[in-house]
Parts: sequence; C-alpha cells; structure tokens
Amino acid sequence: MTTLRAMTLRALLALGLSFALWAFVSFSQNPEELVPFEGLTPQVVGLGSDLVIVDANGLPNPTLPSVNVTLRTDRNQRAELRPVDIRTVVDLTGLGSGEHIVPVNVQATRSTISFTVPADGVTPSAIPFRIEEIMTGTVPIDLKVAGNLPFSFERGEPQITFSGVPIGAVQITGPQNRVQRVTAAQTTANIEQLRASYQAPLSLVAVDENGQTVDGVQISPGTVNVRIPITSVVGLKLVPVQASIVGLPASGYVITAVQVDPPLIALTGSSGPLDAVLVLETEDVDIGGARGSLVRQARISFPAGTSPQLGEPSSAKVTVLISPVSQSFQVTLPAEVAVGGVGGGMLMSVSPNSVSVTITGSSAFLDQLAQQPLKANVDVSGLGPGSYQLPVTVSLPSGVRLAGEPPSVTVVLRTPPPSPTSPASPTAEPPTDVTATLPSSGTPEATPVLEATPPPEAVGTPDPVTIKPPTPEPPTPEPPTPEPTP
Repeated sequence: MTTLRAMTLRALLALGLSFALWAFVSFSQNPEELVPFEGLTPQVVGLGSDLVIVDANGLPNPTLPSVNVTLRTDRNQRAELRPVDIRTVVDLTGLGSGEHIVPVNVQATRSTISFTVPADGVTPSAIPFRIEEIMTGTVPIDLKVAGNLPFSFERGEPQITFSGVPIGAVQITGPQNRVQRVTAAQTTANIEQLRASYQAPLSLVAVDENGQTVDGVQISPGTVNVRIPITSVVGLKLVPVQASIVGLPASGYVITAVQVDPPLIALTGSSGPLDAVLVLETEDVDIGGARGSLVRQARISFPAGTSPQLGEPSSAKVTVLISPVSQSFQVTLPAEVAVGGVGGGMLMSVSPNSVSVTITGSSAFLDQLAQQPLKANVDVSGLGPGSYQLPVTVSLPSGVRLAGEPPSVTVVLRTPPPSPTSPASPTAEPPTDVTATLPSSGTPEATPVLEATPPPEAVGTPDPVTIKPPTPEPPTPEPPTPEPTP
C-alpha cells in the first residue's frame, strides 16, 4: 500500500514538472503580446425589420462611432493576425422602439485564431442607440407652376402621371416621427416664356405644413411625369382693374386700403388697342364724408376697340377700407382746479386755481376734448387744518391719458376765528325811544338805537325820571374775508 502511494506521488510530481517545463519553454519561445486595432466599424445585428435606427434629430441610419480594440494573443498568432480576422458586433436582438445602450462584442472571423480581450480592451465598450418604428403613409402631390408665359399664350390644367396612369398621391415611408410631419409631396414646373406644352419627369420632395423639406423618408414613386398644355390665344391680354375714388372721408378718417374684385380682366381686341391699354378703370366711387368702410359695385370702362373675353364680368366689386386716424398726439391744456371733501365749517384756499396738464392719445379723440373741458380735482377728505401739497386728478375721456406725473397744488385748510362775546346790556327803567350818539376817540362811532317799551299810564303825579344813555356795545370786528373758492 505504501509502495502504491509512493508511485502515485512520483507520477503526479513528474506530471507537474513536465507541465512547468512545457510552460517555461512555451512562454520563453512564444510569449503573449497585446495587439491594438483602431478605427474598427461596429456591425449592427438583430434589428427588427419594422424598426430603424435614428439619430438625435430623428434621421435614419446614423453614423456609428468607430471602435478601438486591444487583444491578447501569443507571438506566433500575432504575426498572422489582421484587422479582417476580427469584427466588432452590436447585437440589437429583442430590442424595441426607444433608447438603448448596447455593449460592443469582439468576434473572430476565422476559427484558426484565438485571442482574449482584456477588461479595458474595447473603447467605447457600449454604444447608445435610438430605435423607432417604420411607418408608411399616403400624401397628395402638390405641383407648383412657376414662370410667366409670353403675351397671347395661356396654359391649361396640369396633368400628372406615373407609367402612363394619372396619379394624385404617393406613399411615404420612414421613421414614425418623420412620416407624421409630411403633409405633401411637392415638385415645381418652370414654364417661364414657353411657347409650347411643358412635359418633363419631376422628382418629388416631402414637405411639412409650412412647406419645409422633411428629410429621412422615402417617396414611392419618387418621380412623376408632368405635362402642362400651353396654347396661343390671338388678341388676348390680361389687364389690371383700378378703382376710381373721388371725395375725401370725414375729418379724422383716412383710406387704409382699396380692394378690387376681380383684380384682372382678360381683354380681347386687335393688337393696336390692346397694346395701348395698361389699366382698366371703374366708374367713380364717391366716398365724401364717409366714416366707415364702403362696398360698391362699379362698372368697368373698356377702351374703344377692346372688350372683355367671354365669361369675364363687366363690373367690379370695389371695397374702400376707411378707419380713424391712428396717429398719436401730445398737447398741453389748462384745467380748472376743484377741491372736494372740505370739512364742514372749514375755510379753504388753493393755489394755483388752474394747472396745465400734458395729455397724449389718438387724434381720433380730439373732438371729445373739444366738447368736454378738462377738470383737475383735489380730494381733501379727512384732512384737518394745515397746508398741503396735493396732486390733482384729471378726468380724461377714453383713449386719452396723462403724459408724465400729474401737477400738484397747495391747499390751505383753516378754521374760522371765534366771534367775541357781547357784554351784558345795562339795566334801565323803561325809557321812551332814545337815540344817543357818543363821541369816539380813536374808535369807530357807534350809534345804537334803543327801542323802549312804552311806559304804563301814570296815575297821579309821576315822579321825575332820569334817563341815562345806555353804554353802546363795542362794534364786533368783522372776520377776515376768505379767498374765494372756485
């Protein structure tokens, strides 16, 4: 038993030594090396057929970033390893619409090579993707005709065909966010100065509701055939119609626009009279004193030797738009000052009695200012005696406002002086009517008139009666006259 165990240990030791010797010889003769590969283009696999990769603007098929790879392999394979022997792969299998971050994998394209990828051997290690559903819609064809034909030529209705079949709409395919913006497939035919029918294949461009090009979609069919008949018409000229306006609107009103319907009339005749006609005028349309827009049906005057083409009207609808003058004005006007809210029994004075105010507004309100004089009001409600510097409030009609700060006035409030108390009247025996005049010495002369009650009828011999002139009451000084309140 001991012998068997010893033999087993010797065998294992021999095997370990052999492997170590092999590893030493191998790594000494064929060591591992790092191999860099730069600028590799990643390949996308696993994307659903109804999905598409878009960039940040929603455009399909964006450019993917290049990938740098560092591999670890032995020296012998390093000499044979080429960029075509590896590929970087991004697998989108199972991913739906939305934004995703997908790792980058490195795969060998040949089974005879082997390598390992270090932990930081792939840069970038993952790539962000935005995936959207593919959508198909139908939009109409919008044909624009540009250019003018020579005199006496006119064009017919355009004809749009594809493979000889009339067509009016096409299919749009692309990312959902792009297809939903498309409202029409547009193309332009230029017929400038053509004297024969126009016919050409034209490419279609997807546009949105504002006429802006929508990129990133496919149009089917992308090219259509357009034919525009152009024929010669002898003695025919398209002439503008001009309204003849007489009179002026009311003061403060102006003409803002004149519209004529139809604006053009097809005129026929010989070449001489037609060449001389530059414009057709209507009969006079009187707008004298008008304060609002007018609509009139006016006959058109046709020069001699000319007449309207069959089907053209002989009169035009003339619309004259009239509106108030909207120019602003600024004027300084006087305004009388009125003080309100003076307490009962208080005396008031204001300075100045009138102020100048600057107002601004539309000239359409000048008449209102003429009919309604300006008033400047000052409210002193709740104020006691004293002197106050108060701003005025100006009553203005609608459409007019005060320019700058309102002016101020000085208002003085005071209480009236108290009346002096009258002295008691002297007591006297009932006298007859007496008029007494007292001389004055530096004081005003007072001439009181005393009315005495007639004495009762005396019985017998009456005692003599001495009548003393009453002492006159001093004159009451008149209170100062307050300044008039407007």
